[in-house]
Amino acid sequence: MPAETSRPLDMHRWSDYPELRNCLTELIQEIEAQEGRQRKRAGKDAQRLRDSVRCLVLDLYVAWKTSPDLEVAIPLGNTYYTKRTRYRALFIRYQSIKAAFRGLRDLGYLKVLRTGFNDRVTGVGRVTRIVATEKLIELLTGKARLTLPAIGGRVDGVETIILRDASKQKKLKEYDDTDETIAMRSALARINEHLQRHWVDLYITDAEFEKLQQRMQADYQKDEREEPFIDFTRRSLVRIFNNENWKEGGRFYRGWWQSVPKKYRRYVTINTKRTVEVDYSGLHPTLMYAEVGTALEGDAYRLPDRPDIPRDLVKTTFNKMVNAKGSVRKPPEFDSYGVGLSWMEFQQAIAERHKPIARFFNTGHGLRLQRRDADIAEQVMLRFLEMGYCCLPVHDSFLVHHGLDAELKQIMVKEFGLITGQTIPVTLTEGIEPARGTGLVSSDIEAILNRDDEYGGYNSRWEDWLKLQIAPERSALGPPSHHY
Repeated sequence: MPAETSRPLDMHRWSDYPELRNCLTELIQEIEAQEGRQRKRAGKDAQRLRDSVRCLVLDLYVAWKTSPDLEVAIPLGNTYYTKRTRYRALFIRYQSIKAAFRGLRDLGYLKVLRTGFNDRVTGVGRVTRIVATEKLIELLTGKARLTLPAIGGRVDGVETIILRDASKQKKLKEYDDTDETIAMRSALARINEHLQRHWVDLYITDAEFEKLQQRMQADYQKDEREEPFIDFTRRSLVRIFNNENWKEGGRFYRGWWQSVPKKYRRYVTINTKRTVEVDYSGLHPTLMYAEVGTALEGDAYRLPDRPDIPRDLVKTTFNKMVNAKGSVRKPPEFDSYGVGLSWMEFQQAIAERHKPIARFFNTGHGLRLQRRDADIAEQVMLRFLEMGYCCLPVHDSFLVHHGLDAELKQIMVKEFGLITGQTIPVTLTEGIEPARGTGLVSSDIEAILNRDDEYGGYNSRWEDWLKLQIAPERSALGPPSHHY
């Protein structure tokens, strides 16, 4: 693993069941004894310390399960916790997180690998990096009986409607709520709570899973992927808007299934059941034609006068022209000789093919299209929620249980029509059927325990999920919303 592979501390981890509760109480007693306090904390101070210890130990456990070498970056500066912002975990306070960090460190439950610093002269800084120690892992896997499926997310103090500014850094932007943002947040809360009630996994062998993690990490190091690893606890979504504009962006992000390479999505399972993926064909071209009041004719990514030009090349260039503000730089792999056109002539041919919508090219219009496709996606997910089924978004496609492919196609086309007034074709990709004899088609825990170890990780996670369903008090759903 390359050095300094880390991710920020996720302060919204949640789990609460008897064994873990007892361990948290013991940890807090150890911390307060180590502090030499004359009296235990009480009221809000006690709850805040408990929340801080909980989020630290749960997130360190998840990082360890993701990759034993994955570091967690924890901010320890006072300013981070005292600055008023809708994006900060409101239930965490500086004094409580500092006490939890120092206590767990001094008691040997976490280890500091790199100490943070902030040079005010140069502006260079680094956040402290930590990992779980063997002592903490033994406590959590032993006495606390902690498993990945037992970990969910809080619903209080979590901002799911995110607005970014127009800078290159895409910094978080504060905003005042409107009827629209309140409605979006409410709908997303329903969707996320529903997602937490289902277990989404990847049906591949342990060896293949390790290869996938290595590939994703390598892509991440090259800035070619947003997430370096798969974290199966990430089953909650956010909507992200861009350029301080509620009409730009708004797509759903942060579900782990969205970060894996496309070819692996056919191995996604929902509650161990095979899935299918249905995607819109030519979604953005069709949306743009709808905007100008006409219908798209034929394949958007074929040039009638040049059928020899590869469809993928046309599609890639078309999307660049839609998303770019200004001219599109010629990619190194573009072969003018092979195509028979210069880079400029090739773009002109695409613009000529799509003359009715050519005014949208090179204007950054793609972000506005994302807002429209995200609104459609919201309605599709809500329709499945109302039917009691899990529907996983991947921007312009969706994953559902394989027996629901007809319903998904129908709903996708209907919701698209309700918003645009037009129809659109959809395409189906079949998922992989979990093999018989591995315990994957049985709800009997004893049968699963006699599984083939080739799929040991997959089966263990499902076994742990089943135990949660048998023992409702071990639910990973977050606490009721409250404020401190």
